[in-house]
Amino acid sequence: MVREQVALSRRDLLSGRAGPGQDEGEHHVTGLVVHARPERLGDVLGVLRAMPGLDVHGESPTGKIVVTLETPSEHDVVQRLGEIGELPGVLSTALVYHCFE
Repeated sequence: MVREQVALSRRDLLSGRAGPGQDEGEHHVTGLVVHARPERLGDVLGVLRAMPGLDVHGESPTGKIVVTLETPSEHDVVQRLGEIGELPGVLSTALVYHCFE
């Protein structure tokens, strides 16, 4: 599959703007490790489990949470990472795997 080269700025990449038509027909699977404050773990898990396209696969009492995220575009991946990182009680979010077709 040949794609047209699109010049993106650093700001475009960080904000998740991938350019017109670039995300059409794509399916993104992303693996994340979310680190939450242990005392807020239950609250964070509740919010994560309610997010569409997100599955929680494991958690530890120390606040580590393993999740997968399925989205239709790169923009949605970046937006969801930002949303998760801003949740009360979340200390960090690490992207550990990303695949798209």
